[in-house]
Amino acid sequence: MLHTIATANQSAIDLQLISAQDVVLFWQNGVFISLKGNILLNNIIEKTNNCYILDSDINARGLSQLIDPRVKVINMKQVIALTAKYYPQMNWQS
Repeated sequence: MLHTIATANQSAIDLQLISAQDVVLFWQNGVFISLKGNILLNNIIEKTNNCYILDSDINARGLSQLIDPRVKVINMKQVIALTAKYYPQMNWQS
């Protein structure tokens, strides 16, 4: 399953629904969850090592130096490849 996290509202994300084989993509305002030291990010990474972040969203917010190095930075072409590979998809937003 692909989880796309588009919100900085951490209470909107249910960790119980994320498993080891899942992929998590942080984009839009969800990139704020990928900041170094974020407890929710640590909990997500404990569930799955497959965490990605969209480069254009972190650059637009000036956050590139603050992103946790365990999150892999990818471009839009790579996002499209993730969406083609992983099904179903769950979008976290609020």
